[in-house]
Amino acid sequence: MQFLKSVICAGSLLVSSAAMAGPILIINGANQTTEVDTTSALTDNLKALHEAVGNTVTIVDDLLGDLSAYSQIWDVRFFNAAALDSSEQTAYSNYLVSGGGLFLMGENHYFMERNNSVLSLIASLGGGDLGFNSCSDGTQVVHAPFTGPNDVSEVNYAMSGCFNNKGSGQWITSRADGSVGSGVAFAAGSLANAMAGALTTILDVNFMMNDFDLPNSQQLTKNLIAFVGEQTENPSNPVPAPASVLILATGLAALRLRRR
Repeated sequence: MQFLKSVICAGSLLVSSAAMAGPILIINGANQTTEVDTTSALTDNLKALHEAVGNTVTIVDDLLGDLSAYSQIWDVRFFNAAALDSSEQTAYSNYLVSGGGLFLMGENHYFMERNNSVLSLIASLGGGDLGFNSCSDGTQVVHAPFTGPNDVSEVNYAMSGCFNNKGSGQWITSRADGSVGSGVAFAAGSLANAMAGALTTILDVNFMMNDFDLPNSQQLTKNLIAFVGEQTENPSNPVPAPASVLILATGLAALRLRRR
């Protein structure tokens, strides 16, 4: 019986790991920005954290014409030259309608062209009429489920922007009174015009660089990765059915008993 439990437990871990793994596209716009060190640091850190949970990472400068091969897209561009134009917004809308998971980076009030394009996309997706608030006041509360599985309760942003409301989504981080926040998440079912998709966004780039407010910022980034992974499915990377694992476990257990 103990052997059977061990095999089933191992099988469950295998299923969980396989379910989280998938092809990830990181768009960093390295060819568009003078913020070379910042872009390099956040890209390297995000890639390492994705690979640590079994994801396969592709890094590109610009949005690709075909996004269907990727279960998640992490668009970590934050500068004004990377404001989402109409064709990019359409591409992301279609991707979310098909059930993809998308993270969009924004920043403080110096990067309003990028921020406004993110707000425009959210509105078009039916996520609500979110606005920008200049709130570079540092520490914010982290809200569940982003408080786990890696323990974190607050994060101190270097110089963030804020959303003035969360629309149909939920706060990732906010001031203690919930009035404004730097991170909003739209889980699957939250976007009226893209019910199958999941969208997360944070108006700060520094937290993802593995350089500010450690370990809180790293814990938050890991939890974001876990959240987006749980929200999306990857049909090109099928997950073994739990029933198949149990059948295998039962067969191995029976074989061991017979040998005894």
